Amino acid sequence: MKPRAAWPVLAKKAKEKCDEALAELKKERDRASHLEQSRARMNLLYVDYMRRSKEAESRAHSMSETLNFRGFMQQLQSLISRVDIDLMEAQHAVEVKRLALKAAEQKRIQMETLVEQDLKAVRDFHRKREQKEMDAAGVTLYNLKH
Repeated sequence: MKPRAAWPVLAKKAKEKCDEALAELKKERDRASHLEQSRARMNLLYVDYMRRSKEAESRAHSMSETLNFRGFMQQLQSLISRVDIDLMEAQHAVEVKRLALKAAEQKRIQMETLVEQDLKAVRDFHRKREQKEMDAAGVTLYNLKH
């Protein structure tokens, strides 16, 4: 009796799926991290322009300058809102990829367990066969002596 050739192949494929799922999870985490950094930079930029706008209000300035500050700050706010939406989507994607990785890991463990069970069954079969052969040889030797 030989070990089945299918189990190691399936175990290898399950391992490859785990590796792929891990790479996808890392990619999504990197994307979410990048979005968080972008949002932080935009917040700093918004705060800076708010400060500049307040400074401009304390000195003489034109109406167009005020409108430019307000227009730019509104654009920043809409951009921040868009990044917030993208960030929520990225965080959801991270969770989906995390669950996919968990499922892939469970499948990998299942396949590795089947490989181990198959190898154990083969070892047990050979051990029992050897024991039967030893018992038969022992009985034959005993019968020859008596």
